[in-house]
Amino acid sequence: MSLIPKPRWALSLVGIVITSAALAGCGSAGGATAGGPQTSGSAAAKDVGADANTEQCGKTSRTIKHDLGTTTVRGTPSRVVVLEFSFVDAVVNLGVKPVGIADDNDPDRLIPALKDKVGKYTPLGLRASPNLQVITSLKPDLILADSQDNAGIYAQLSKIAPTIAVASEAAGYQDTINSEKVVAQAMGKCEQMDTVLAHHEKVMQGFKNRVPKGEARKVLFAISTDTGVSGYTEGGFAPGVLAALGLRSPLPDTGGDAQVAMSLETMVSTRPDVLFVAPHPGKLLLDQWATTSLWDSIPAVAHDKVYKMNQNLWSRARGLTAAEEIAEQAVDKLYGAS
Repeated sequence: MSLIPKPRWALSLVGIVITSAALAGCGSAGGATAGGPQTSGSAAAKDVGADANTEQCGKTSRTIKHDLGTTTVRGTPSRVVVLEFSFVDAVVNLGVKPVGIADDNDPDRLIPALKDKVGKYTPLGLRASPNLQVITSLKPDLILADSQDNAGIYAQLSKIAPTIAVASEAAGYQDTINSEKVVAQAMGKCEQMDTVLAHHEKVMQGFKNRVPKGEARKVLFAISTDTGVSGYTEGGFAPGVLAALGLRSPLPDTGGDAQVAMSLETMVSTRPDVLFVAPHPGKLLLDQWATTSLWDSIPAVAHDKVYKMNQNLWSRARGLTAAEEIAEQAVDKLYGAS
């Protein structure tokens, strides 16, 4: 029996929308499907900003700069393959159902709010090593790839269809916003993204308004497995969402890896006032820690502020629908349901 407080879920599904900071001067291109792969510069600089492509909005043929190069996309793609869960969010919010999704061979890894919108799709296997033959068979007109995990197969993907590679798996909240913008630019749906981003900003502001001014408690997000516990700085997706609400992490964000391996001693010295934990299935190292006297000295434990959260939502999804659901769950747990 777990000694960590049992889950106290607050799963209310926020409408499917994407995030803040609108794109400038964008318009949908109509007509033709995306053209054949035209890609250059596989060693391009990482983390290309969405502003680098603003002038492409409204064009029928768009030359999109992204983390792994420059790719030309024509028309309005409709047969889109996505290799990360945040891209599912982006595509669906732009009114397109992806034809293929790398879902790690587990459709339940799609959060319900997206799963209900996607409907039937072709599974592509693991996100980091999708089935290229199946992707080819789908005849996609656009592939959305992770610029870190899919870098090794980027050239192969580009031979199948125009491929845009942006941050997802290692993306923070603001990184995800940037990636959503680049996806919209590639798909010729800049104006639609403007609307989606404005709505998301309004939704997130509503949750932020429920956080009392001067909230000083330190809120830690962690993932626990049977062998380890990792805490996350505000450079991680979920802690970045919490920080946008005014709920700050006790772990300093140095601009490097957002994941910090933690021992029981470092957890104690970090002294989180609130602990949101996304556990792997099965036995947890955190449960072992909970049998010790040191565990009871952690403020979050002493004040009954340890919450188990769904890992698919809080860790894997990383899309903007996920951001809204994370925000809603966090404020409901800390301040009561509205």
